[in-house]
Amino acid sequence: MTVLQVSETLAEAIRYEAETRSQSVEDFLTIVLRRERTLADRRKIEEEQDWWMSLPLSERARYEGRFVAVHDRKLIDYDEDELALRRRVRSKYGKTPILLMPGEGPREVRIVSPRLERE
Repeated sequence: MTVLQVSETLAEAIRYEAETRSQSVEDFLTIVLRRERTLADRRKIEEEQDWWMSLPLSERARYEGRFVAVHDRKLIDYDEDELALRRRVRSKYGKTPILLMPGEGPREVRIVSPRLERE
């Protein structure tokens, strides 16, 4: 067993929160750490997606019909086969959160809006 030293105030707060949830301190901390890791991973993916979508459309158009993998604001790989891309990325980066998404190309957007006329 490893001993982790924290202030008595923090220890009391942790015990209280665990107790109110009918959990052991270890279970409570495990859940909290897992949730924080998930939130951090989600933030990273959102930031990677924001970066990718901020690139000029002309740049993203080069990857139309393919899937892209983005890590640390860099395009690290791409492929038409999403599963093949996923396997390569996982073998190289393990459980590191990596954005995988369809590459975006120019698209024609049509908006049809019927007008309602009242008599």
